[in-house]
Amino acid sequence: MPNGTTPAPRERGWIRVILALAAFLVIPHIPGGPSTLPVIDTLVLLVPALAACCIVGWWAGGSLWLALIWSALAAAILTLPPPPNVDAAYYALARGWGVLVAAAFGVVCIVGRRQPFLARALLGLGLAIVLSLGVIATGRVDPGGAEQVFAAQFAARNSAAVDEMQKDASQVAVSFPKLSGMAHEVADGQAAVQERLSEYAAPLYPASLALEALAALALAWALFHRLSRVRIGAPLAPLRQFTFGDQLVWTLVVGTILILIPSRDAISAAGKSVLIFFGTLYALRGYGIYAWFISRRVAVTSVAVAVAAFPLSLVTVPWAVGLGVSDTWIDWRRRLKHSLTGGRDR
Repeated sequence: MPNGTTPAPRERGWIRVILALAAFLVIPHIPGGPSTLPVIDTLVLLVPALAACCIVGWWAGGSLWLALIWSALAAAILTLPPPPNVDAAYYALARGWGVLVAAAFGVVCIVGRRQPFLARALLGLGLAIVLSLGVIATGRVDPGGAEQVFAAQFAARNSAAVDEMQKDASQVAVSFPKLSGMAHEVADGQAAVQERLSEYAAPLYPASLALEALAALALAWALFHRLSRVRIGAPLAPLRQFTFGDQLVWTLVVGTILILIPSRDAISAAGKSVLIFFGTLYALRGYGIYAWFISRRVAVTSVAVAVAAFPLSLVTVPWAVGLGVSDTWIDWRRRLKHSLTGGRDR
């Protein structure tokens, strides 16, 4: 084991991390989440990722006990039987993806220790996708099998949600007979919306899986640097400083080209997944630029409201993507800093 660097103080600021953890665990279960997110049992993504961070930390001179404890927790989660009413194929697929991403991320962290978090995470996700494609190429997994598994899981979740909504509508009808028709109409309308969302989400599961895995890696990274005094990389920067290499703009070009290829449904779906994944990164970059221009409290509040209010998101998300993409050439933060300092560095 190589010698680690001098132990540093633990990162502070548990409140935001706890809020992010709560959101990561709860959001997949709120209305709309089960109909669109492939993995709603997000602990199967988070715990292996945190175990990988702890193992990398031990390799860098950190605590062996921390690595052993979280590795044992990851093993325990991976060996547990599926929860009641959860398809075994879905649960195996979700757990396998969590382990594959965590292992790939750990390898990337050990090999490329000078890379920032996002570069490591993207390389780890890329390696996990390549390994997944290798498994598919060997014939062990049906190429369309994963989509069928998630489509069946979406249908099962929607069916359970519809049953629950119909029960609620029946209770409303008993208490308020005049509202019976409206209550059942609302339940039927919500069921139709969920089914339509699932129809769009099932072919695009690669983007959703990658985004969920990226969120799990980021949260595991933040948790590790608050549990350990050994650094495996720089702490996550605040949203207002979020950026990445300008070369990633080519992923949007590639995704667009794949969509425009005629009569190739699988290739078009792959292109849409590429655009959704990297478009989300550019949206975060755009929100970061917005946060850089104004106070942090106003930025966080307004972004949270925009994301929570779905109709408002239809306006703000494309705007944020455009702002993030334009930053490739304009570099809004540097330009504003340059104008504020009269051309002098601060």
